[in-house]
Amino acid sequence: MAILTPRAKRLWGYLRPYWKLELATLLATAATGVLQLALPAALQYLIDVGIPEMIAHKGEPGYWHSAVWFGAVVIGVYAIVFFMSWARDYLGARVGSSIVVDLRAELFERLEYLPLRFYQKHQVGEILSRMMSDVSRIQDVFANVLVSALANLMFLLAILSYLLYTNWLLTLLALAPIPLTWYLTHRFGLLMNKVSRQFQETTAELSARVQESLVGVKTIKAFGREQDELGRMSGILERLKRVIVRFTVTQSISRTAIMILSFMGVIVVLSIGSYFIVIGQMTLGRLIAFFFLMAWMMNPIQILASARVDIQSIMASVDRVFEYLDQPIEIVEAPQSLTLTSPRGEVRFDRVSFAYDGQGFRLEDFNLKIAAKEKLAIVGPSGGGKSTIINLVMRFYDPQSGTVMLDGVDLRQLSFRSLRACVALVDQDPLLFNTTILENIAYGKPGATRDEVIAAAKVANVHDFISGLPGGYDTVVGERGVTLSGGEKQRLCLARAVIRDPAVLILDEATSALDSISEHLIQDALERILVNKTAIIVAHRLATVQRADRIITVKNGAIVDEGTHTELLTRSSIYRELAEKQFVGLS
Repeated sequence: MAILTPRAKRLWGYLRPYWKLELATLLATAATGVLQLALPAALQYLIDVGIPEMIAHKGEPGYWHSAVWFGAVVIGVYAIVFFMSWARDYLGARVGSSIVVDLRAELFERLEYLPLRFYQKHQVGEILSRMMSDVSRIQDVFANVLVSALANLMFLLAILSYLLYTNWLLTLLALAPIPLTWYLTHRFGLLMNKVSRQFQETTAELSARVQESLVGVKTIKAFGREQDELGRMSGILERLKRVIVRFTVTQSISRTAIMILSFMGVIVVLSIGSYFIVIGQMTLGRLIAFFFLMAWMMNPIQILASARVDIQSIMASVDRVFEYLDQPIEIVEAPQSLTLTSPRGEVRFDRVSFAYDGQGFRLEDFNLKIAAKEKLAIVGPSGGGKSTIINLVMRFYDPQSGTVMLDGVDLRQLSFRSLRACVALVDQDPLLFNTTILENIAYGKPGATRDEVIAAAKVANVHDFISGLPGGYDTVVGERGVTLSGGEKQRLCLARAVIRDPAVLILDEATSALDSISEHLIQDALERILVNKTAIIVAHRLATVQRADRIITVKNGAIVDEGTHTELLTRSSIYRELAEKQFVGLS
């Protein structure tokens, strides 16, 4: 194993659980390679022994038996070869597909647990490209390239053994071009690795561009920017075309060069072999068998050389997948994590300092206490720290110093299950999955009964709407809830939070983009939902803010004032300015 590179050792780790299947693949491969020697061996026997005997005994009973035995043996052997080849390919496919399932599952799990900052730096299209395209190329290594390389290596070793036994000198002369062939495959492999990485990166950029355009198609149409988007897409496609041409030309040149060098050995066999026949050191049958085997040997040599180039190319995809697998999981559960059995819902920030990537906006020595069952509204200018406070309470990020606590317990000491059971978030961008309304609401409480889902929907003021749909609770909402209005989606998300029955409910500008009717329905629902719950509300709506027990105004990561709506209108110029500019309904 010492000859393997660290990258190859890591790939070997994915192969190890399937070593029995891989061993069976190797045995079938070895058997296929050895059995294929039957044709040239039988051909040599027919030319040197069989035909002369048939000529010598021509006219005698059974003089043609040698020809019959020749045909029967060759047909029988190749029937076995066919079965062994099928077994090899089937087992290889089983191994390859199993490894890729494991790799894709591991990558998806890693992506699920990566911090939000990772998704702020990487486009969804790029992530999908690595998950689908790059992993599929790795599958090609195990299911096709590796199996093919092993099969041809076994075949090559079998041929070499036979050739060396037949005439070692002629064999060595015929193999003279191989070192040059191997050197060229190494050089071309390095180049293919570089070009392949460029191809995968450009493909990922294309995927990201397409995904962004499809998601934003409504905005693109609204501003009449179709041609601009087409121009941006054309630039990426043009770069992709140049990379594809370079990839294809490099691959073609490498394979042509390898093929020419390989067939130099065949020329050596014909030239020197003819001389050996003349001087009596070789029979015609042996030369023909030798020629067949040399011609056959060129194919596995070319395939092995090309496989080396292909593997170098695919290693670019391996690196891209491993790059994601090596991303650190920053938010981890404590080894001896705690569970809150009867959460009250008190939230506290104690001298918290936090910055995104250590630069730009930051909270510095931030303190805040939210009493159990208190309704706290957070207002402030954009970039002031409202979303950061929510992200820290949800533990999407950990503070660099200080402590965020729930009921006096550091969030870092709570189990993820306990924290998520205690705190629920209704985001300003309501996300629904492409499944039924029933399953979307029950997503907040796995295993919830239909009656529990209906009860939550009634509390969230969305039951009547659902009941009016042709499919009722079994209606499929489409991707991201595309068939529903913003208010309908928001109320379904409220129902999803209600069914979880959290001690703390966070509303992140949940009514900021709704019409007055939808807002009224949600405000009416909130009256019932927030009873006996701690609420943290980031709001731009007057109705939501007025009902809060306390309002804090944040700016540049600090609390600049706090109080009731009336108190802040009187004494806080920042709050009054925000109210006049942002709160709907305040003249």
